[in-house]
Amino acid sequence: MTLPENRKHFEDLIKRWIVLEESTIDASNNLIGSTRNPMVKTIIELLKSDSEKHKRVLEAIRLSLNSTVTFTTDDMKVVDTFIEKHVTLEKNAVETAQQALDMSSLPIPRLLLSHLLQDEKSHDAYVTELNDLKRYMAADTD
Repeated sequence: MTLPENRKHFEDLIKRWIVLEESTIDASNNLIGSTRNPMVKTIIELLKSDSEKHKRVLEAIRLSLNSTVTFTTDDMKVVDTFIEKHVTLEKNAVETAQQALDMSSLPIPRLLLSHLLQDEKSHDAYVTELNDLKRYMAADTD
């Protein structure tokens, strides 16, 4: 992405994606009051929450395009601490989520549990990738 036109196109894609996430958030806000069903509300809130998270990440990416992102030694220590504590917790969360899914036979709880399990697995993968990035950045400073 070294060419200016590629960078501009990438930034435009990120901006467009942010608008799409904002549309999902707005739609969720408009729909949430339309039902009294707690499961329907939970599903809408779940999707809204995911879109809010995606928007925050995309905005951070957009902002990083116009600046240099650096990690200090202190930043890396925080990342290390987070990874150490989170790895065990995440492994236990994945195991617990899988057991709950295996025990559930009702379709709506299974749908929600399946989503949560996938979310926990993605956290586990993210922590692994974060650890790899940490090693890459440490090697880059040597």
